[in-house]
Amino acid sequence: MSKQPEPAVELAAIAEVKPAFDHRLWVIPVILVIIAALLAYNALPSIGQGNQTIFNQLGSLVTQYDTPVKGEAKDRINVLLLGIGGAGHDGGTLTDSIMIASIKPSTKQVALLSLPRDLVVKIYDETDPDYWEGRKINYAYVLGGMDLAVEKVSEVTGLTLHYYVLVDFSGFRSLIDDVGGITVTVPTSFTGLYGAQELSTPCPKRNLYYLDDGPYCAIQFDQGTEQMDGERALIYSRIRKLAPGSVHQDQGSDFARAKRQQQVLQGFKDKVLSAGTVLNPTKISSLTTDLDDHMIMNLELWEMARIFQLIGVVDPDSIINQVVDDSTDGLVHSTIATETGASVVVPNAGDYDYSAIQKLAKTIFTLEPTKVESQKTLNTEENTEEAATDQVIVQILNGTNTVGLASTLAANLELQGYEISNVGNALTRDYSITTIYQVNTELDPTIATAMQNQVPGALASSRQTETLLSLDSEGSVLDSGADFIIIVGSDATNTTNTPTTTQASQE
Repeated sequence: MSKQPEPAVELAAIAEVKPAFDHRLWVIPVILVIIAALLAYNALPSIGQGNQTIFNQLGSLVTQYDTPVKGEAKDRINVLLLGIGGAGHDGGTLTDSIMIASIKPSTKQVALLSLPRDLVVKIYDETDPDYWEGRKINYAYVLGGMDLAVEKVSEVTGLTLHYYVLVDFSGFRSLIDDVGGITVTVPTSFTGLYGAQELSTPCPKRNLYYLDDGPYCAIQFDQGTEQMDGERALIYSRIRKLAPGSVHQDQGSDFARAKRQQQVLQGFKDKVLSAGTVLNPTKISSLTTDLDDHMIMNLELWEMARIFQLIGVVDPDSIINQVVDDSTDGLVHSTIATETGASVVVPNAGDYDYSAIQKLAKTIFTLEPTKVESQKTLNTEENTEEAATDQVIVQILNGTNTVGLASTLAANLELQGYEISNVGNALTRDYSITTIYQVNTELDPTIATAMQNQVPGALASSRQTETLLSLDSEGSVLDSGADFIIIVGSDATNTTNTPTTTQASQE
């Protein structure tokens, strides 16, 4: 694998010139042409007259455009979807997400294929065509703009890419807020790390982690259906690092992130297509305003309208979702580049051999649609996890001089089904951070994770737990028979209410 030096190109030098057509008419990923056509509402007459609906008016509009769009003659229209961090994000012009949305007019099918951003491709020197370097595919847009990005994705997938759409995620956050948030079903609980400096509000100190590349904020996502605003949806779709001790480490991979990005895009599509959005001029106006500064594409209005005419409204459950990943049946794997020490992704078939990926891309419409996991299944799993808390014994001690913190936490945990063995004062009263000590080392890891979800704070290491117990060898204060000992720190004063009645012995 050839050396991968840092880009020598000034990012400003590759800024794309926006298309000359109306930016208010945009196509968002997943069924982006449908959404764009609906946004054409802004240019249509009022829909409040008689029985004339937006779909009727759109039908009237598209009858003016019978010219086939690119790819229509071969019954497959491919749109490259790129997402970048945008201003204020590290590596703001690196493509954070890379997808191909394919549309099959004859069957009205839609498919989404996600590529790993760290997949290595050959980048040739413009002045020396015989010289190339292995670079991550997410650098293609930085090094050569949209032309090089399209070329490299086409090379990997073997597909002709007829159109492209690029969105910066800062704008996407605003778009989600414009429609009042989206609904996303989180399949697996996890605690991710997100750049603390990229948050709109300061990260609570107890959730801060200082890594080599800067401060990160620990953010929890629980299994189940959640209503997300723009910032939380953006965090959910971009997290690629997990907090220490977090279970389900696979959620920190680029492959898991690609799946979450598809979820967010589908959630946004559903919300945009809802009557509450398409029939709301204020929301449409906000959407079109935000799109102007955060989008690059080469789709004309008549092309969007034509594609809408070809496929109509698509059921979300009929969309085929595929991610090129490192799963058991995956097509790629992660490795370390010997020249740079960087983590990269390469095909299982061999370096720069994309034949298996190309086969998947070309046959994707033969696969079954990927349906969202049912809420009934999720609820069953949640109930099982909650039932386990009935057997968990917890001692809660106050490590501060603020009265009532331990009692308040104990009351909250009892409501969640935990058994409280004792509430009292810690050996010392200088705890700044609430600390969870796992005394019973034979507990299922999911129980410790559930406890962390209930109690904001730090999970002590096994050595720290041993040290704590050694300070009270006679057991006069610490309950060594409990599953957990929680010592409440001063950080809890921001999240609990101090009781009005002073409690001398139970803090």
